[in-house]
Amino acid sequence: MDIDKRLEALAQTVELLASMQIETEKQMTRLTDQANETEKQMVRLAKTMEEMANNSGRLEREMASRTDRLDRAMATLADGMALLTRMTMDHSERIEKLEGGQTH
Repeated sequence: MDIDKRLEALAQTVELLASMQIETEKQMTRLTDQANETEKQMVRLAKTMEEMANNSGRLEREMASRTDRLDRAMATLADGMALLTRMTMDHSERIEKLEGGQTH
């Protein structure tokens, strides 16, 4: 191979390498942009997960509060029913006594 052909081959090789370098830089730019976008999405996702955890905690506290109120209401209802039952029994006994006193 003469020197001119070698120089031409070298020039073509340099052009090919330069073209490959430019393409590699473009790909790196795209990858960097994608990585930045992914990082932004991860930040948004982390924020959303934190908000969900906070909401979950708030809902848990609300449910506990409602359960406590329901427990108290049920206890009050049970007490009231027991009182009504006792009052009904007392009235029934009084009626029986009154009826028994009238028949004798």
